[in-house]
Amino acid sequence: MAGRPSKPVQLLNLEGRSHRTKDELKHREKAEKSLYTGTTFKESPAVKADPIAHREFLRLKKLYKSIQFVDGLDEQIINRYCMLISQEQALAKMTERMRQDIDEVQEVEDRLRIYESIAGVTDKVMKTRDMLLKLEDRMFLNPTARIKSIPKSPPEEKKESAMAQFLNRRAGGHAP
Repeated sequence: MAGRPSKPVQLLNLEGRSHRTKDELKHREKAEKSLYTGTTFKESPAVKADPIAHREFLRLKKLYKSIQFVDGLDEQIINRYCMLISQEQALAKMTERMRQDIDEVQEVEDRLRIYESIAGVTDKVMKTRDMLLKLEDRMFLNPTARIKSIPKSPPEEKKESAMAQFLNRRAGGHAP
């Protein structure tokens, strides 16, 4: 199904407006609460073994400590994100080493092979960064994603229509 992803009920309540009925919102809130496991996410063995991924995991764990709806169900995406961070840094180091190797190579054919390798690695770096950006959006790790999750306007007091005001005045004996 295409379209925008659904907003959590808490966010809809903060916005103060929704096209859903009260019963639908109650049902949805109950369903959302049933998805919250109350468990904390854990570090996978692969992330723990990788120093860069491990450092990123610890950073995220500290940041997510105060966010209620991030729990054990999010463990895989968080671990995957940490591994992608490590992969991106490894590819960047590899590119830098290849650039240094170009200066040491005298043969034109060898230089061309290194340039082709650099182009391939650069392509992988860009794909990895694209995946990271998509995950950051889903995990609210960039300013744009956080801003999008904030209600656009504060809840407004409901004003009566002009006709309702007129009828109220009339019913109260304040007819013109």
